[in-house]
Amino acid sequence: DKTIAEDEEELEKAFETICDGDSLVSREALRQWDEVKNLLEEGMLGEDEFNDIWDRTPKSLGSSDKLIDVDGFLSFNVALDDLFVFDDDEVENEIDDDGSEDEGEEAVEDTPQKEESSEAAIERPMVVGDDLPPGVLFSALADEKYLVGMKELKRWGELQDMIAEGDLLPIELQNIYAEVPKVPGSKDKIDEDGFLALYEAIEALFEDEGDEEDEFEANAASPSVKPDLISFLLDIAEDETRIPCGLDCTEREERDIADLVASLEQESTNKVITQNGIIETKDLIGTWDLVYSSSATMKYNQGLSGLVGGVSKFAGLKQKLEGTKYMSDAEYIETINIPGDNSFDVRVTGGWELRNSVSLFTGRPSTVLKVTPEMVYYGPTKQIADYWKSLGPMSSTDLTYLDDDLRIMRGTTSTDSIFILQRSSN
Repeated sequence: DKTIAEDEEELEKAFETICDGDSLVSREALRQWDEVKNLLEEGMLGEDEFNDIWDRTPKSLGSSDKLIDVDGFLSFNVALDDLFVFDDDEVENEIDDDGSEDEGEEAVEDTPQKEESSEAAIERPMVVGDDLPPGVLFSALADEKYLVGMKELKRWGELQDMIAEGDLLPIELQNIYAEVPKVPGSKDKIDEDGFLALYEAIEALFEDEGDEEDEFEANAASPSVKPDLISFLLDIAEDETRIPCGLDCTEREERDIADLVASLEQESTNKVITQNGIIETKDLIGTWDLVYSSSATMKYNQGLSGLVGGVSKFAGLKQKLEGTKYMSDAEYIETINIPGDNSFDVRVTGGWELRNSVSLFTGRPSTVLKVTPEMVYYGPTKQIADYWKSLGPMSSTDLTYLDDDLRIMRGTTSTDSIFILQRSSN
């Protein structure tokens, strides 16, 4: 989605203006960010709401001071946007019809007719009818100044049905509405031309979904590319002169694998599609072998732990996910070979969870796998994982493909970082 990608780019630029030398942001620095500071000063965001969103925002794994990285900053803004999707009525009720704030009880008592008019506007009926022309629909929704805002859109019956049924997400509506030109001095409202642009953008969104469904159905009738992908990765794995998991793939090989992955993600075997992005814990429990990664960080470190160096060589990585009603344990087992038929394992232990989210890239429901490393073990050494920056690439990933024995993950802030894991037969 172009709009979402542009929003994310703007947020990343804003993040660069407030982060420290380690590309991290503290609670106070975020509070002093102009966007947040203005909302707090204008009373549109309460201190308790700010603190609640901050507490729920994932913190950087390597930060002992509970700081957030760019991923956390994007998550904070998604939560902030969601807050205002539902708070428009409160904002509208605090401001009178001519755009000025209430001046006290006396002013309210002197203008009883205005108060009654406001209440009548709130109680106006829903506008129903699936086949209403957009111009007619605008006239039915518009306020006394012939304008429409988020408050008026809540009376659009078909739109509210789309949101209630999950066909249109609140963040999608908000992103579309944000792009429509507003009438100056109108409290962020749109005129008829703006409403037509909004209407057409929503229609186009569903046309895109129809195209995706057609592509999905076409892929269901076509031969799967999965055997080609597995064969490609097997050829790389069987070459003993190469680094396992494709960590030394050429740019051409990476492009070929990325193309196969993109095709596989659209196939009818993908549980992410068939289950509308909702994956359960039981779907992932087990031991998985990493068979490919395009992560630049893993390529640089030649593995996950960052302990490969000198004559030692990365020999493979397993991810073990265990879960019950009361706990979810994660463990990485990285094997490192050294000359003389010797090898040792690096074990990273911690917890994991699945979070239902909305992809910042597609705007669609997604499942994020969050792994929180706690301890690192190698030989007689035992260390707290908080300071292991190399573990970052696999700490937060979007699940984009899943079947009974294959899982594909992408980085939550970089879809070019691909992780392919195969369920272990051992």
